Amino acid sequence: MQNVDITIVGAGSAGLTLALLLAPLGLSIVVLEQGSAPHSSNINHQRVSALNLASMRVLSHIGAWPAIAATAQSYNRMQVWDADSFARIEFDAKAERLSELGWICDNEQVRVALYQQLQQHSNVRLEFNCTINSLAQSERDVLININQQQLLLSRLLVGADGVNSMVRTTMQLPLTHWDYEQQAIVATINIAVPHNNTARQVFLPSGPLALLPLPDPQQCSIVWSCNPERAAQLLAMPAQEFNQALTAASNSVLGVLQLHNEPKAFGLKMRYASSWLRGRVVLVADAAHSIHPLAGQGMNLGLMDVAALAELISEYVNDNKDFTDNRLLRRYERWRKAEAQTLITAMEAFKRGFSNSQPLLKLVRAVGMSGINQLPWLKAQIIAAALGNSGDLPKLAQPQAKTARRA
Repeated sequence: MQNVDITIVGAGSAGLTLALLLAPLGLSIVVLEQGSAPHSSNINHQRVSALNLASMRVLSHIGAWPAIAATAQSYNRMQVWDADSFARIEFDAKAERLSELGWICDNEQVRVALYQQLQQHSNVRLEFNCTINSLAQSERDVLININQQQLLLSRLLVGADGVNSMVRTTMQLPLTHWDYEQQAIVATINIAVPHNNTARQVFLPSGPLALLPLPDPQQCSIVWSCNPERAAQLLAMPAQEFNQALTAASNSVLGVLQLHNEPKAFGLKMRYASSWLRGRVVLVADAAHSIHPLAGQGMNLGLMDVAALAELISEYVNDNKDFTDNRLLRRYERWRKAEAQTLITAMEAFKRGFSNSQPLLKLVRAVGMSGINQLPWLKAQIIAAALGNSGDLPKLAQPQAKTARRA
């Protein structure tokens, strides 16, 4: 049997980031992952995420950002419009006195960069292709049975194992969820007009279509959310017919669009664990919550979770306190649940507001969006939230260092 301080289940971006944030504390850390180790051969921009400034600050602190930025595409403009009205809003980095608004990053590249940084820390052990047979906890430890009956005794266990979290299920942490009744079609496309470092999103009656710039100026990644029936129709189309439908949906804003690889679809559900901890087990990121991708905030929200948890654990360790203290874990839960609830509510309001085809509501949202574009103070509030420059952020993610401690 091996005794460790912290076990992290899941080697996605959240789990690996948490390991890197905690590594300097000198704690013994084990990361368990059922899949294979990150590898550069899997970087293909099929699944991408939009990272904001808050996430960039956290990833820079742990040394992973240069490798991520090397294959990421920054964007300095955002254009959002409604296909059914005159509603339109634009954001420009220059207006915010910034060089970028964010970055489109390959999910696997983020993992590769984090994995490379972890090689420098001998107190962090990573177990890939790992099977967890059982979890059981006492008042003092969590007993983890892995692979061929190997036993780990951990003071704290963090579930960072995604939307279908085994940790959450095993610990019987209740889950609230609803189906968005949409599927997201993702693919890389070739574009006729260069994207000019601009992220674009159009709200269609069937759901939003995002056109996200990639390092090749003639390529974008798409996230096309629509109802299951429409998704099935699109996926069944020959490539040429799909290209025509996609070009029409985008209003030809980037000219004729063509598939670069085969489109794939995945279902969209909101998931929210009503309790994020039980004893010495705590949830982070997608294991605790998942949201609609229309605002591209999923990975950012998860990275803020682990930055917050690491901040509190670091405080306790530096003060020679027990980092498994229930008061610490409750502080983390209250802090991050509030942020997650705010974003979940906002995403649901956006989805409902833009999926409604009633003429009066279409007029209201058109006037509202156009009005925001003309109100600099309100527009500044919206972009600050999207950039990760507002809200109750962990210290590492804040635009400027703040020393006030959270009670």
